[in-house]
Amino acid sequence: MTDEERFDEILGELGELMLDLGDLSSRIMLIGGQVLALESRQRGGTGVISIETDTGIVVERGFSYEPALLFDVDGSDFMAERLPEVLRHRGYARTRHFRWSKTLPGGQMDLDLFAPKDVDPYELPTGMTPLPDARLALRRSHAVVLVAGRPLRILLPDATGFLTMKERAKRELRPDKTKDSFDMFAYVKLVGPQSVRASLQQAGEEGRALRDRLLTLFWNTEAPGPRDVIRYAASLDADEQALLAQAAVDLFAEL
Repeated sequence: MTDEERFDEILGELGELMLDLGDLSSRIMLIGGQVLALESRQRGGTGVISIETDTGIVVERGFSYEPALLFDVDGSDFMAERLPEVLRHRGYARTRHFRWSKTLPGGQMDLDLFAPKDVDPYELPTGMTPLPDARLALRRSHAVVLVAGRPLRILLPDATGFLTMKERAKRELRPDKTKDSFDMFAYVKLVGPQSVRASLQQAGEEGRALRDRLLTLFWNTEAPGPRDVIRYAASLDADEQALLAQAAVDLFAEL
């Protein structure tokens, strides 16, 4: 099984899970790296997380195989009580406090579950990681539908929601890791700086504050953002790495 076939298998399973969850699926948002994958698929891409600069430099992070799901639920929601039952019925088992896993023909599929930070964890139907920016992301969502193979309909965050979650992850949770900066660069490159700029403007003060933090992260080629990006480009020579870092700076300057 190729990497792309493995990715298709996971999307197919996710689509069937959404169908089994019924009305509850309308309150589930995909977050994390797979947002990039679905945005890519919407635009005719393979779903691989990658960057292609205007000078033709291509850098890949690969496929994301672990769906991260944000639930707009609390303990008073009757439909949410069905979640563990549906997961078990589909062959999932709880493998960590916030994770359910299932063995597919291509390997193990892990579902990481998240909920808004303001929800009492004791009122949730199963363990979920509290997410500080969940409310911002949920109120700025849009649905995508993939019809190739087994259909999948799920909510995605808009640019402000996605970048807010990624920027906080880089700043507070994983400051020494590189993938969040890469994903932010890849996202802005994929959806376009004009769309991102419009989303930030619509978000008002939250959007302006996020824009300032993004510009700081990608301020110049020695800033953490561009340095993280070129960590994925070890096969490039020094000149190409410099061009890639400058491309990241220039892209975020357009915001």
